[in-house]
Amino acid sequence: MTELARLELAVCALATTLFAVMLVVGVDALRFHGASPVLIAEALVLAVMAGSFTREALRQRRFRARLPAARRALCGAPVLVVPSRRPLAFCLGLVRPAVVVSDGLIERLSEAELRSVIAHEHHHARRRDPLRRALVKAFCDGFWFVPALRSTARAQAVVSELAADAVAMRSVGAQPLASALLAFEDGGRAGPCAGRVRQLIGERAGAPSLLVSGVVLFALVALAVGSELCLLGAPLAVVPAALVSRRAARALAV
Repeated sequence: MTELARLELAVCALATTLFAVMLVVGVDALRFHGASPVLIAEALVLAVMAGSFTREALRQRRFRARLPAARRALCGAPVLVVPSRRPLAFCLGLVRPAVVVSDGLIERLSEAELRSVIAHEHHHARRRDPLRRALVKAFCDGFWFVPALRSTARAQAVVSELAADAVAMRSVGAQPLASALLAFEDGGRAGPCAGRVRQLIGERAGAPSLLVSGVVLFALVALAVGSELCLLGAPLAVVPAALVSRRAARALAV
């Protein structure tokens, strides 16, 4: 398993850890404490998660409804083309994601560069990355009181970009993708993060460690509840540990 695959699994493992923590704490509260503030806190966390996800879903739906796009086949793949002189390319939609590009991007890029961008964005669409990002952000918003989780949504976004870049490089090569990224930067968008640059030049890429998030999270709930069931569930906090490399935090600057 590659390091990038381990990092993608680490995000999934952390999300599983969050649900497992809530399940353990909820069962603990019902079994040993009856009606307790812990259950109220869990309900509030779930409400914040639901609100965050619903807000993102509605935002994407409204944006797609207003988007003046025409369907086209580009590089053998279906895309939505919007009339804009700026170089734009993104994946839009949670349930049925679509690839959106602009006229300005088509005019500015060569065929190989355009193929690399389309391969990158279609990877996002196939994996439903907008949905994944919305879910991870909802998790992080729900557990806003855990400082170690605040950068997790950004870390997951970087990992998904690295994975899409890897697919584009296998399809077309590193040089067209690098040139396309420079075109986006010239068009006013921020340049790629250090991790994407390192991957483009052939170095190993990592992502911020998620182990600290799981450990801190479980430590907080263990202190708050402090019963034997929560202590028996403590091994859940080490789930991300087996999946995240020790030097991940140093490997990527986001």
